[in-house]
Amino acid sequence: MIVRANTRSATILKVICEHAEKLGVDVDACLEGSGISQDEVSDPQALHNTEQELQIIMNFMRLAPRSVGLGWIVGRDMHVHAFGIWGFAILTSPTLRSAIETSLDYINLSSSIADYRLEEFGERAQLTINMDGIPDTAQRFILERQCAISVNFIQEILLAPGQVGFTIETPEPEASYGLDLSMISNLPVQTGQPAYALSFPSALLDQPLAKSDPVSLRFCLEQCEALSQNAADILPPWSQKVRDAIMDNISSDHKIEEISERLTVTERTLRRRLTEEGTSFRELYADVRMALAHELLQTAGLNVETVAWRVGYSEPASFARAFSKKFGQTPGEVRRSNVPRVA
Repeated sequence: MIVRANTRSATILKVICEHAEKLGVDVDACLEGSGISQDEVSDPQALHNTEQELQIIMNFMRLAPRSVGLGWIVGRDMHVHAFGIWGFAILTSPTLRSAIETSLDYINLSSSIADYRLEEFGERAQLTINMDGIPDTAQRFILERQCAISVNFIQEILLAPGQVGFTIETPEPEASYGLDLSMISNLPVQTGQPAYALSFPSALLDQPLAKSDPVSLRFCLEQCEALSQNAADILPPWSQKVRDAIMDNISSDHKIEEISERLTVTERTLRRRLTEEGTSFRELYADVRMALAHELLQTAGLNVETVAWRVGYSEPASFARAFSKKFGQTPGEVRRSNVPRVA
């Protein structure tokens, strides 16, 4: 089943085109029949749909000097931090099982084309990929890309750079495909299996995650829910990138110079892009800090000094002034109104 027939950012197409170019594939030929130009691929505000992406994938598979491993190399360039609030919800989950469940609950916020599910078989667990509706000529790419992204995510949230016992499974009967993909991915590949899947030890599912943060997770889940229910609420692309960069380490005191460097643009360009979207770095930074601070005061019962530190303020007094200006209440008033009373 194709789960994302709606529009999405051209970021993933840019990654595909970059790898196509490295392999000597003409980018215009790779885009042929999709209705998308090279300018649109490079435009962070441009959107595309699932059918256009599949056309580009099939062109890439047909034109590249080899077809094995293309999805893998593209997927390995995609990391959990690149997926914005959906990625942060995964990172701050309490266990790998919870992280996977969150990824499935809000899969429409991801880059996934095919649906997938978590299954357990004794000592092995697997992410099973449903290829219904995916053209045969694109299925290898989708399997490889989904497995590579999943490997990245699991390694990053477990803080485990090793392979942690992954195995790629595919119904393809050709043993040569499995051998070739194994050489590229450095993972065992089992052909002739009943399903497309990535398997790993089931014991990992309930392992506590180092970056687990219940309050941040709740905030992220609320944002994911809002985005899922109303796509119109999604921020413009540059505003979204800035917000994601700030959220990645909210307790630091961020400057626009640092954020622009992370986004590989000049400070002047970033200011211009944000102005075009009707906002500014200062406004975005304040909105992210205050939204999380309000959530922490409402739900976590933390004192004002701790909340100020958590959202990047070194001086509680400065935090209190900014908070009161934003919400018309002091941080202490919000905290007191939500602390349960003892009977």
